Amino acid sequence: MGRKFDITAAFQAAVGEGVSKSDTREQIQYIGLDRLDQDPGNFYSLDGLEELAANIQLCGLQQPLRVRPGENGRYTIVSGHRRRAALALLSEEEQKWTAVPCIVETDDASPELRELRLIMANSATRVLSAAEIARQAEEVEKLLYQLKEQGYAFPGRMRDQVAAACKVSAPKLARLKVIREHLISQWQGPFQRSALPEQTAYALARMPEVLQERLFRICGDKPLSGGAAERLLEAGNSGAAWAPAFSCPDGSPCRRGDAFLRHDAEHPFELCLGEKCCLECSQAKASCYACDRMCSKARALRKEGREDAARAEEERRAEQQRKYRADIQRSAARLLRAAEAAGLDDGVEIQPRSYYAAVSVAELRAYAAGEFGDKYFYNNDLAPEQLSHPEQIARTLRCSADYVLGLTEELHPGGGAPVWHFGAPEAEGYYWCLTGPMSDGGRLLYWKDGRWCYAVADLPISVHVVCWFAGPPIPEGLTWERQDLEEEPDEDEE
Repeated sequence: MGRKFDITAAFQAAVGEGVSKSDTREQIQYIGLDRLDQDPGNFYSLDGLEELAANIQLCGLQQPLRVRPGENGRYTIVSGHRRRAALALLSEEEQKWTAVPCIVETDDASPELRELRLIMANSATRVLSAAEIARQAEEVEKLLYQLKEQGYAFPGRMRDQVAAACKVSAPKLARLKVIREHLISQWQGPFQRSALPEQTAYALARMPEVLQERLFRICGDKPLSGGAAERLLEAGNSGAAWAPAFSCPDGSPCRRGDAFLRHDAEHPFELCLGEKCCLECSQAKASCYACDRMCSKARALRKEGREDAARAEEERRAEQQRKYRADIQRSAARLLRAAEAAGLDDGVEIQPRSYYAAVSVAELRAYAAGEFGDKYFYNNDLAPEQLSHPEQIARTLRCSADYVLGLTEELHPGGGAPVWHFGAPEAEGYYWCLTGPMSDGGRLLYWKDGRWCYAVADLPISVHVVCWFAGPPIPEGLTWERQDLEEEPDEDEE
């Protein structure tokens, strides 16, 4: 197998052949900044000058400039354009920077070799943008072909030699060539300024020019991401044209093609391709995160729909409050009857539910009279099935727990502690169950088909019931629907 061609070594050998035989030693001279001219072939940006100047001022100039003699005592910079610009900033404040050390080249290399040397020096010392690499590759390819005509031999594919000279991979070089040759001029500006990512530029360059122009017109101020450009490219290759073929309700043709294209550029994971009218699109009707590119007709329709929905919700809440208040009024009147029979002061309180606010006898009196003020209710917390400690409420109101739970209309003055039972209930229904120490209170459960269930749904519960007493009657209208769930065994059955 033949040895791989090393363009760097070949280039250095070629330069060596052009060095003057009289004196091959490189010499350093101090030359005034005002006698140093930029190489016309230098196309690299001169950025970060203030940072570089601060570094030179602190650490000194670590590397001299390389120059070649010009005319009338002037010199052309071969390598060190950024250093020269940074030194010019320092020379405005300190005299010592007005003259700088330079290596003066004495070879008689051809202009092509000198320019190639400039490019290779920059590729080795600079961090280049994709645009600079593309420009560099173009120049290197041109120079190598010119040198080839002058008799220099470059075996293998020219693309590989260009990639080696620019120190990039051949596939990357191929992508940059596509960008250089097919990206329209409008997008070239942002790409040269590094405002357009390489992935985006490569995807755009593979699109038809008409589509590139449309995208620049609608997205030029905010270049799209690489992923979005790739999806638009894929959609375009599949036939998408973002040219709606439908009409508005008034019969006029839809002309919002660019709006659809902008939507797909901004939301590449929700491509609509301009194939569905906004009035029929679910994204335009969504209550949340609706499409922000919908047409004015869809926007007005959505606004009207939201207003209708708001009115309907307001009516629903008002009706719900009326129902809650009617239920609370009945429950409060029942409990108030026990409080009045016991002669309790208005300040006495009961605790309907754990961790909820207590309710005083005065509030029970107001509720029973239908006086609720501006209070908003989420439930009837005074309903028998909602009570957390009915036995404690019975003691406070000096009535029986059966009355509190709605099992009887007799108050049983003097208090009536519930009678606890053990074993399994005989009848289906609500039961107040003790599942731990008395101090922990109880919980309302439902007995059905020989097992305990949650009181609010027909879901079996794995719990050990110590004892129980009869709970409130089944609320009117409550229906139990068997849910197809895998049952958990009771602890006493394991």
